[in-house]
Amino acid sequence: MSPCHHNVRRFLKPVLGIGLLALLLSQLDSARLKETVTQVQWGWAALSLVLAILANVACAYRWRGITHALSEQKILSPQSAIELYFQGVAANTVLPGGIIGGDIWRTVGLSRKGISKLIAAKTVFLDRVSGFWALSIFAATVFFVALLTRASSGIAIDTLQAPKDLIIGYGVAMTLIAIAPIGATLIAQRYAAHEGGSLIRSLPLSLLSQLLTIAAFGGCLLAVNATINPFMLFLVSAGIFLGAVVPASIGGFG
Repeated sequence: MSPCHHNVRRFLKPVLGIGLLALLLSQLDSARLKETVTQVQWGWAALSLVLAILANVACAYRWRGITHALSEQKILSPQSAIELYFQGVAANTVLPGGIIGGDIWRTVGLSRKGISKLIAAKTVFLDRVSGFWALSIFAATVFFVALLTRASSGIAIDTLQAPKDLIIGYGVAMTLIAIAPIGATLIAQRYAAHEGGSLIRSLPLSLLSQLLTIAAFGGCLLAVNATINPFMLFLVSAGIFLGAVVPASIGGFG
């Protein structure tokens, strides 16, 4: 590729991004948007942005660890992992396919570095599984706290504004999801030790990244003057974040 073509491509990327952002803003109610912006608590918003960036950096390191375990190659530098991961996040935001666009971007980017497409796809899949596993652990833990402490915790099942059966079903589902990877990993270690071991080793970074993500979500709520219960935030975040990764979405939002 000639230097001229390379410079054109570098110029077109930010222009395309700005154009897509302008198109998105043109679809919004400008008066409502202005009212919302003027009432935002920018300190909380800035803190949320920092927390979200740190959460995604932790996710990038988690994915890098999974990649090295499955490929048995130190093929991703920290910088490359962060660049590819953040490019995937950007693709998720601007493409109408939910997580699919960003995950394909990461898979293709990894395969270009010499890893087979199958292994690259496995790393992305296990990265997703690890992240939602950590969310489910948080949600299941808070669910059982609510059951055990009853009204004294402020998050008793009876006080939640949703059908009791639905809440219990949600709590049971989160518990099963939190437990399932342990059994699956034990089975996987017999037939595919790399996959099982990498999932277990990724859990600490997943817990850290999801803790940061939930904190960022809470900060966003505070930025728009919403009243939140921290325990409730942990309980419902798994369901909210799962909705956000459903492929049938608009602009990446479930």
